[in-house]
Amino acid sequence: MWGIGHAVLSLISRLKSGLPSDTSALTALWVAVALIVLHGLFTVPSLWSNEKQLLRSASEQQRLLVEEWAIQNPSAELDGVPVGSSLLGITLFKPVPDATGYFELMVLGDAPDLSLWNPANSGQIERSGDIMDAHWSLELQGQTLQALARVSVKHVVANNNSLVRKQILLALLSGLLGGLLVLLMTVKFFAKPIQSILVAIRESRANSDGNIPKVIEIQEAGDLQLIADEFNGLVDEQRKAARQVRVKQQYLEYAAHHDPLTHLSNRLMFEDRLKTTVASAVAEQGQFSVFLVDLDNFKFFNDQYGHLIGDKMVVEVGSRLKAMMKDIDLVARLDGDEFVVIQKDIPDKQAAEEIAARVMSVVTAPFEYRGFTLKASVSVGISHFPDDVHADQDEEMLAEEIVNNAAVALQEAKDNGKNQYQLFNESMRSRLTARIRLEQDLKTALASEQFEVYYQPKINIHTRQVTGAEALVRWNHPTNGRISPEIFVPVAEEAGMIIELGEWILRTACRQTHMLQQIGYDGLNIAVNISAVQFTDGNLLPMVSKALQDSSLTPELLELEITESAVMHDPEEVIHSLHELSRFGMRLAIDDFGTGYSSLAYLKRFPVDTLKIDRAFITDISSDNDDVAIVEAVLGLGNHFNMKVVAEGVEDEDQLNFLREQGCDLAQGYFISQPMNIQGYIDWLEAWPHGIQGRDEVLDNIT
Repeated sequence: MWGIGHAVLSLISRLKSGLPSDTSALTALWVAVALIVLHGLFTVPSLWSNEKQLLRSASEQQRLLVEEWAIQNPSAELDGVPVGSSLLGITLFKPVPDATGYFELMVLGDAPDLSLWNPANSGQIERSGDIMDAHWSLELQGQTLQALARVSVKHVVANNNSLVRKQILLALLSGLLGGLLVLLMTVKFFAKPIQSILVAIRESRANSDGNIPKVIEIQEAGDLQLIADEFNGLVDEQRKAARQVRVKQQYLEYAAHHDPLTHLSNRLMFEDRLKTTVASAVAEQGQFSVFLVDLDNFKFFNDQYGHLIGDKMVVEVGSRLKAMMKDIDLVARLDGDEFVVIQKDIPDKQAAEEIAARVMSVVTAPFEYRGFTLKASVSVGISHFPDDVHADQDEEMLAEEIVNNAAVALQEAKDNGKNQYQLFNESMRSRLTARIRLEQDLKTALASEQFEVYYQPKINIHTRQVTGAEALVRWNHPTNGRISPEIFVPVAEEAGMIIELGEWILRTACRQTHMLQQIGYDGLNIAVNISAVQFTDGNLLPMVSKALQDSSLTPELLELEITESAVMHDPEEVIHSLHELSRFGMRLAIDDFGTGYSSLAYLKRFPVDTLKIDRAFITDISSDNDDVAIVEAVLGLGNHFNMKVVAEGVEDEDQLNFLREQGCDLAQGYFISQPMNIQGYIDWLEAWPHGIQGRDEVLDNIT
């Protein structure tokens, strides 16, 4: 028995070791165990019932022997009943009718105690070891008697145990064989196919190196082939999704590093390539040049031809630059009309200059598009590595410096007339350093109140009355002294500080003009210059409104001056802003009229109250007929459009008399007064011989 069990356990162990996982092994084993348990549940009750049947058979056999003996010996006394080999003892009794008692007749051998008799247990058998107590009904000597017999069932038990062992062994073997059969079938038709699928999946994943696994091929997978097909379907879907992701990633990466219009590299890719180029040049002591290429007057080109043709111009320039460069070079579009070229292996500045000349020649060649003959005009700024950088800086600073130097050279080319190239040099570096220092000083000046508002009076040429003044800003630098507005105002505009500075000038001028009214100088107006940047900022009207409100100055006493070139920078936007200011009650003037490129078609749409003739036309008015013609033309325009005309830069009485004869309305200049601070302005008003207070002194005192 032990040998069979050991063999079975060994077989189960080998089967389990061949299963693909603990889950499938336990599944197969639990199926086998469940079958054995079910087999036992049906077998054990059967064995128990068999034993009961044997005991009843033995009891009945002894009862028949007793009855047979009584029949063969009818005259024998009851006490002569022999005890058979299996009958150990017997008690004969007769129950009393209609009563629960009994009448004992005879006791032979080792008989059961009659007190244990219970009428309700009639016919039952009780076994204790090899002895059985039975309750019989006997037909003896023509009467029915009851008997409690004690029978030895040793031979019955022995025979029964032997039979039971055989039955148990057979049941166990049949259960084990059935369980093993189920186990084998489970392994073959369930576990093994799953094992092959799982092994194939694991091998596919193990060989994928973190990528998408391969599809699996299973031989004889049977009904489980659907699992393999499902896995392969998931792999195919994952591959398709991965391909889509790769395509999107490639597109996003391309879009992140390329300009959508020209398909050239963009600023991000240029900066990355520049860092790499600088690092390589530093490590290998190489040389390269950076070319900044900017289309001249591109905004006006767009306004004239439209953005579609403007885009075509940009694409054409980018294509030409790309075509003339080597594969190792980079051409990128930085902004709407600005390109940059990194060209490697440039031995010196002379070679860079030759390339710039070729760039100018190629880019500016005309081309036909939709019936238009288009020709680009470009300016080029060049910076050469390592000649134009400080070698003691880190690589990131070197990259930034060489681009800044190229930008400085580009600005130099534009300042010198455009449509040319410029190589960066040390004088440009000095100007750049000075400009950076000036920009930093401007920030400090705004914070520490180094600025001061000066006033240059304006008079009515015919009545000699003071009508007001123009507010001019002056910068008292703590170390460099007085700095001209012509120097720091353009820097403030480029650096974005003109908004803050202009607001300060406006507030100060309004506040001090209102103070003049409070001390008795009523009716004086104040003219404040407004930068083109302030017009495009979009916050001009709220800023002016707040300045008037805070100073309590009436809007009619404020005149805003804007240059002619600023007016034409964006005419439609300026017209909108001017109308808003005019509706608010302020007066508007165009400064330096005649020096820009204004259009009379726009001029009639401007709600302008005053034209100011630039000083350049006043200086030689006594001797230059061209200046006379220009002044007369401006005066005619002013009269036609019902505008006041102010002559700037009046420096002598002849100029003043000529302007009065020509019908000019107002004048300002050194002949009347130089710009003064507020206290000087008050003193001048007090001394002016024929001012707004109505004094009758003559003008001779000022000559």
